[in-house]
Amino acid sequence: MVLILAFLVCGCANQQPPGGGEEDKSPPKVKIISPKQNATNFRGNTIAFEFSEYVDRRSFQDAFRISPRIEGDIEYNWGGKDVEVSFPQNLEKLDANKTFVVNISTSLKDIHGNAIAEAISLAFSTGTKIDKAEIHGKAFNNNEKVTAVLAYNIESTSGFDPTKNLPDYLTESGSAGDFVLTNLAPGNYRLLAIVDDDRNLLFTSERESYGVLPYDVLVTDSAVISNINFYMKEITQTGTTGPELDYTKYSKDSLGIVYTSIESDSRVVLPEQSIFIFFNRYKPTRDELVNSLKITDEAGSTERVVFNWRNDSLVEVFPQGKFASNRSYALSFDLKTVKDSVYRFTLPFRTVSANSFGELKGTVYSFYNDYPLVDYPVRIELVAPAMIPLLKYSYEVRDTVFAFKNILEAEYSLFSYVDININSAYDYGYPFPFEHSEPFFIYPQKLNIRGGWTVENVKVSFVK
Repeated sequence: MVLILAFLVCGCANQQPPGGGEEDKSPPKVKIISPKQNATNFRGNTIAFEFSEYVDRRSFQDAFRISPRIEGDIEYNWGGKDVEVSFPQNLEKLDANKTFVVNISTSLKDIHGNAIAEAISLAFSTGTKIDKAEIHGKAFNNNEKVTAVLAYNIESTSGFDPTKNLPDYLTESGSAGDFVLTNLAPGNYRLLAIVDDDRNLLFTSERESYGVLPYDVLVTDSAVISNINFYMKEITQTGTTGPELDYTKYSKDSLGIVYTSIESDSRVVLPEQSIFIFFNRYKPTRDELVNSLKITDEAGSTERVVFNWRNDSLVEVFPQGKFASNRSYALSFDLKTVKDSVYRFTLPFRTVSANSFGELKGTVYSFYNDYPLVDYPVRIELVAPAMIPLLKYSYEVRDTVFAFKNILEAEYSLFSYVDININSAYDYGYPFPFEHSEPFFIYPQKLNIRGGWTVENVKVSFVK
């Protein structure tokens, strides 16, 4: 049965900080008065907390959660720096042999707005034993945001709907994404990670970033399960902008007028690379730029240029063929500024040489017997995040070994996934209607590719 947790907002006098003294920047500390951590044979309907300083009472109510959920209104009885939390009835009458887990999230703040440093968890039982099963994992690609991890026991519920039903268990990650779900009862769990902006512990479609797993997690008594990782699908209100279109990462000229996706005098331009130009203050017409812009090589030869306008301020340019390797070029154009003044912009750069490329070799291990490599290829993506436009290589692997050549020297991150639907794109799955994600792997270190060298023994491992 799905229970609903409701909060009773109780009236109280306005909280006022004591006057004088230095500004308080220290987070509050929380002491659990009763029950003790991992207490058994709990009786009654109240638990109590003590704080090191006055806390914002509303933030405590927003931060307080108990799993499994308890039906009915919860009351908060305050006494200075103490609070007693009262449930509608004695917990042992709800279940005489149940482990309850209380979570206080980092939304708890003192009256000066300082949040607690990390989430707090308390477990106690109405029976003679404590459920001790745990799930450890990480939410990758969470943009350093605190992430709510929700666990639903799909064996004990009539239906799974995270848009309407609160979870059986929950926890909160740190900003790095690491999380631990503790004191779980045995069961088969479906896990969901969300950036819960509205803090209602429900998935709000089309608005909240999310992550789902490639599988459900079977939890046995006292099991400790590790490496249960999410890869978050980032949802933004303004839509997704590719890194190559983010002009804030471009190099700008000395006057701050023209931004370009490669630096002046860059020596790492690829023969097939395009150049993005952003106009900050003075925007030429498209005809003016087409008639003025030239790309010439070190011998004075002029390239035929293709223009791809992204908007009135941003244009992508590239040669009709390719740049030659190991050759110097200069991009130039005239730009009208104030009072008909003309600014001559010049961008010198040099393409990479053949010995600027390295190799990568490694092996693939997969414990997903349902997805053999011969039928479900693995895709391996290398990304050099420091390079704008984004430098990315993508490979398809249908064997247990791989060898990739002609990789430009740079520092890369490695992301890999089992391409179950063979569409050459990672599928994040979806919370509801529910779809599992594709299995993924993130290499734990950066890969430093050097020209003329081979990086070997890279292990890509999919563990279920």
